[in-house]
Amino acid sequence: MNKQFYQSLSLTSKIFLILFSILTLFSGLLSLAFYFYLKDKVILNAYEKMNIVFAQMDALGKYVRFNLRPTIMEIFEDLGLNDRFLLEAMSTTHVRKLVMDYFKEKFPQVKYERVSPFPINPKNKFQEFHYILFDKVSKEHKGSVWKGFIKIYNEEYLVIVKAIYVEKPCLQCHSSLDRIPKSLFKYYSLKENLPWKEGDIMGIELVRYPIKEALNEIKAQVMGIFTISVASAFVLLVVLEGLFYSMLIKPLQRINAHFRALREGKVSLKTPIHTDSKDEIGELIQSFNELSHHLDKYQRDLYENFKTLETLFESITHPIALINRACEVEISNTAFKESPYKNCYRDLVERVFNEKKPLHMDLLETNDRRYYHLSLYPVYDKEENVIKVVQIMEDITEKKLMEERLILTEKLAAIGQVSAGLAHEINNPLSGILLLLKEIQRDHLSAEEKQLYFDLINEGLLKIQRLIRDLLNFTRSSELKMEKISINNLIINLLELSSSLLEKENIKLNLELDPHIPELAVDKEKMSQVFLNLLLNAIQAMESSPEKILTIKSTLREEKIQISFKDTGPGIPEEIKGRIFDPFFTTKPPGKGTGLGLSVSLAIVEKHGGRLYLDEAERGANFIVELPIKNLSLNQGND
Repeated sequence: MNKQFYQSLSLTSKIFLILFSILTLFSGLLSLAFYFYLKDKVILNAYEKMNIVFAQMDALGKYVRFNLRPTIMEIFEDLGLNDRFLLEAMSTTHVRKLVMDYFKEKFPQVKYERVSPFPINPKNKFQEFHYILFDKVSKEHKGSVWKGFIKIYNEEYLVIVKAIYVEKPCLQCHSSLDRIPKSLFKYYSLKENLPWKEGDIMGIELVRYPIKEALNEIKAQVMGIFTISVASAFVLLVVLEGLFYSMLIKPLQRINAHFRALREGKVSLKTPIHTDSKDEIGELIQSFNELSHHLDKYQRDLYENFKTLETLFESITHPIALINRACEVEISNTAFKESPYKNCYRDLVERVFNEKKPLHMDLLETNDRRYYHLSLYPVYDKEENVIKVVQIMEDITEKKLMEERLILTEKLAAIGQVSAGLAHEINNPLSGILLLLKEIQRDHLSAEEKQLYFDLINEGLLKIQRLIRDLLNFTRSSELKMEKISINNLIINLLELSSSLLEKENIKLNLELDPHIPELAVDKEKMSQVFLNLLLNAIQAMESSPEKILTIKSTLREEKIQISFKDTGPGIPEEIKGRIFDPFFTTKPPGKGTGLGLSVSLAIVEKHGGRLYLDEAERGANFIVELPIKNLSLNQGND
């Protein structure tokens, strides 16, 4: 059946066609089984009749051979007629065939034959099909009875074949010419000796029955039964289809028509389907009405929520867009549409799809020299696969400038605190240089002493030059300039700059730097400012402490470098721990601090992809700077 045609049929037609096919197939199989059953019965009945014929013929033959023939032969002997042979009374084959001739008058279909390849009577000689049957009983069945079908002259027969064995009485007539009765010899004009000896199979005896007519009659009966079954099935299905249509299809058509009207907008979800039925179809319609009521409510709520979300989405001033993997914008707000930058950062979007986590990055657009903070958030499906990405761009140019100003302000405040120490660091080598110059001016020194004094003067000037250069670099405001440096050396250089301040405050320095820490790409000047801010905070925290110990430690842990500044001061009270990184929050007296040190330091560390946090400590405060080793590379450029 054509698939397209089948799909175009109605449900009732499909059910009718399927059920009719099933019933027709069932009727056909049942009729076929009935045919084989009747065929077996006919064959069994035929075999029974043929076995009866064989039994009668065997009984008749035994009578002739063991009763009638010996009696006649005795009579012939008494009459001196030893060479006489009465064919109609003494030949078992002749008697059997004559009796079967009378039998066929009532049962013409049954045919009896008793034949041999070397018969006395030429009429009993083998025909072609007899040789086939002879082979079956003599070779295939080793002399037993054979039953089966065989085609004789284009007609199929049911056959029972038995072998005729040579027994001693048979040799009276079926042997050499000098032994057989003279009358038999003359009657059949025998010319050759018969080759038989006792125990040979001298021929076959068979009964055949034409089965074609019986099978045709069975086929006609079965076809009649099959036709009646199919017709009955058709009538039954027509009645069932009418019931099926009225009880099921018609209500379903009403529901389908209501769905179509809903889709076309002709009725609303509030419009119910009326029914008076209380059966399963009625319950289905009632459930549909309830579902329509809930859908109407949810549709209204969904529309209200959608309008609310749309208003919120459009009210956001930052450009927002929903992007697919092909970097195509599917949904965007007005701010994005009006933004001069509608870029899709393909590499970053692909990274979010692969890593399945948000990505944040600051970007510098070179056209107008403005900074943007790009945030990419993954959108997941039920299997936690990323299917879309939400892109948010925030203009942070003013924030960047403010951060730079805050960093510079805090840097200047820090410079004011170390200015006294710097003056002492510069004054000491200057005083020594002046004394050495006065000694040189007196011109009483030897050449070796003068050279020594000049070397000391040069060393002092270089130290002053290095201090002034570091101070100038520290006060310069710039973008992140990444270079690979040793964090340990950066800390050591900072401590050299602040050594006089540590000595003035009588602070004991405990320095524990891990020598295996690799070089890291950072902004040297800005990271120096972070370390200096933490150093100054630790010094100020220990002003009134009886024991002043500052522990600076660098360690390598799980692909991260940790630098800790731990003091022995009074520590930070619990009630203000959550505010210490807020801008302008300070516990120092006026003139001692701006409240920007920790907030600026936090911003610098986060720009480097790291963390700055207050760790738990039994005594004092312990600030930790944590920088990932693979956070930034030298070719990443400015933040």
